[in-house]
Amino acid sequence: MLKPAFQIEVPEIPDEDLLQCRLLVEVNAHSFTYTLLNQRNMGPMVVKYFQLDQEKNKPLTETLREILEGEPLFKRTVKETLLIYNFPESSLVPEPLFSMDTNKEVIDMLHGNLQKGLVLSEKIPWWELFNVYRISPELHHLLQQQFTAGKYWHYYSLLLKSYKMFDSSDGQDCLKVIFYPDKMVALLVKKGKVHLMQTFPYQDARDVVYHLLNACRQLDIDPLKIKVLVGGLIDRQSALSEELHKYFLQVSFEMIDESIKVTDELKELPLHYFSSILKMAVCA
Repeated sequence: MLKPAFQIEVPEIPDEDLLQCRLLVEVNAHSFTYTLLNQRNMGPMVVKYFQLDQEKNKPLTETLREILEGEPLFKRTVKETLLIYNFPESSLVPEPLFSMDTNKEVIDMLHGNLQKGLVLSEKIPWWELFNVYRISPELHHLLQQQFTAGKYWHYYSLLLKSYKMFDSSDGQDCLKVIFYPDKMVALLVKKGKVHLMQTFPYQDARDVVYHLLNACRQLDIDPLKIKVLVGGLIDRQSALSEELHKYFLQVSFEMIDESIKVTDELKELPLHYFSSILKMAVCA
């Protein structure tokens, strides 16, 4: 059975506490993450991250099924469950241009039509944008079976919602980057409007810097002046961190918002590893 790459967990959670909790599950092609947030005291009770080393002939759904069956928490009743799809086949459409009739055409035009997936859409709270995205029908069916009362969002939508709630208070242009072992999700907000929301694969620090500097160049942004907010799986003393600081002067690691209780279990790992997913769990 696949073991989590890292985890924090409050032992022996009573049933009555679970009824005060929101479970947020994030799925992407190479990892599976979930957090359990007690909404009564805003304390994270569980955070687990699984790295999915996919075998060539083994579908993603089979790997996820093994995880779902092996986690006792998923067999218990919680107050609310949110399922987050973190896949790059997504497009942000301005509200005046959005039409349900054109969703499939938008995705096929931007991401090709070789993948025959399920096209979903949602209004992004607090932004005049809709998110149109494509996911695997098999994956959606698996999660619907496991979490019958679950609500579904795309990662980009909740990242934008949490940005508006937690990160945009000073009004400064911001480049927010969430790192995974093989990719990064970049959000660039200029003058209060979204100018970039994209997933970039990378192999080393040079790839990362190239993508971010290229985005700044195309959007006429000075990398020495923009605020860069970093989160996810990046170490403060890593070569990647050093490379970012070479080209961007205002780099900071994302902190857990003061509204979220930092438990003793949470302190066992760098807080920026899971600050974004905890913010999503609060604002979803």
